[in-house]
Amino acid sequence: MRLLLIHQHAAIGCALVLGLSSPLAAQSQRESFSGRYQTKSSNCRFLTTNGQKRGCRLIQIDGRTAAIISIRFVGAGDQPGTSQRLTFVVSELSTSPVLNCSRGNCRLITANWQGRINSVSEANYDADGLAGGLPKAWAVSQGNCSVRAGRILCRADIPAGGQVSAEAQL
Repeated sequence: MRLLLIHQHAAIGCALVLGLSSPLAAQSQRESFSGRYQTKSSNCRFLTTNGQKRGCRLIQIDGRTAAIISIRFVGAGDQPGTSQRLTFVVSELSTSPVLNCSRGNCRLITANWQGRINSVSEANYDADGLAGGLPKAWAVSQGNCSVRAGRILCRADIPAGGQVSAEAQL
């Protein structure tokens, strides 16, 4: 009887170990695209919906799903300490992904990449990092982002007319 209890405890222990390791394997697969790549650029600029040209200093590429990423260009706002952000949500068109992520940290893994823009948004933040109003967002019917020769370029036509764009050296 005692031997049977030992075998049952061993079987339960093995089941627990296998059960706990399966989510870890699933998590590592999920994290191959989930996370953020961030870099500073001294050669970065974007054009807002009102036609205003802005310099930017930071580019963030967030892996959302295996096929959807967001690309954010962050520049100075109108007042000292404030910032303005232009974000493109992009469906990847290239067969090779642009990011490789592990535990939320990503690296850029392709020199040539292209994606179709689904939406674009603009947002302003105060010196404390709080939103300075509601962000403006638009669905986009025509627009794309690409990475070529160490540069990222995004352009989109917005429904109200006009165009937004951003480019930076990575």
